[in-house]
Amino acid sequence: MQINPFKHFTFLRGVNIIKIFFSYFLSIFLKRPIVWGKPITTTVEPTNLCNLKCPECPRGISALTRNAGYLSLEDFKKIVDQIYKYTFYIQLFFQGEPFLNKDLFKMIDYAKSKKMFVSISTNGTLFSDEMVNKLFESPPNKLIFSLDGLDEATYKIYRRGGIFNETLNGLGTISKYKKNKKLKEPFIELQFLVMKHNEHQIPLLNNFIKKYSVDKLKIKTMQVYSLEGAKNFLPSNPKYSRYILSENEFRIKSKLPNRCFTLWKNILVTWDGRVVPCCFDKDATYEMGNINKEEIISIWKNKKYLNFRKSILRNRKNISICNNCTSGLRIK
Repeated sequence: MQINPFKHFTFLRGVNIIKIFFSYFLSIFLKRPIVWGKPITTTVEPTNLCNLKCPECPRGISALTRNAGYLSLEDFKKIVDQIYKYTFYIQLFFQGEPFLNKDLFKMIDYAKSKKMFVSISTNGTLFSDEMVNKLFESPPNKLIFSLDGLDEATYKIYRRGGIFNETLNGLGTISKYKKNKKLKEPFIELQFLVMKHNEHQIPLLNNFIKKYSVDKLKIKTMQVYSLEGAKNFLPSNPKYSRYILSENEFRIKSKLPNRCFTLWKNILVTWDGRVVPCCFDKDATYEMGNINKEEIISIWKNKKYLNFRKSILRNRKNISICNNCTSGLRIK
């Protein structure tokens, strides 16, 4: 099964996409930020809390300095109401496990009522039978299911706090329910984060996704924050790493060209209303504004946001969050 995003397009959304593309390429040519349209896609963080302690995740190791909490349904509706006429795609995840937010299914329903495509990424640990029933009562269009090991021993090295059999049973229950009911949604994408201890399982993945009726497999490179983490977790096969690792340092493979389409197409809102440039700004270091003080579209084109885009167009390597970016790399 393939995703068909066109059924979520409207005339206004189509015109907006054209405006964004033209203004982005004109910005590259002129080396100054021009933003004619509004966000094509939006990322919203239901919570930055998580039930796992993954060792290279800022939330897992308690490295986030920003407060932890849950997005309210009221704030979510406020976000959607301000952007839905132009934004066709909304991601309900950032830091944390989205399904910990008790209002998540109401958020899905509300976004879909505005004909938005809803995508959610989960660690897959919370899918009891009751949760699966709720999922199919209010299904997202796309469910990204993270599973970084195909057996208990491999899985628990990174997904600390998760129980492999329960997670696998959750995936199996979702897939079986969907298949038995002959449902098209949610589109299920299995995400496999390649690390030193699980890269030997890559050849087994195609049979695994067939067994569990997964719609798509996505093999991803992992993000690390220290030399110790790089040595402990980066795979031996360089194809599956976004870094070049030596004895004394690690650095991103990307040449970090002075451009970034994300800053023209997507806006990201944290659970407490902060607007940040992209998903690599885990701790909201580069806050562009707050929806509790200003409307999203005003933030999208405010002076601070334009100056940040200008800095990307002139010298992207100087922006700290860009040093983990996978843009332009084949394996993401």
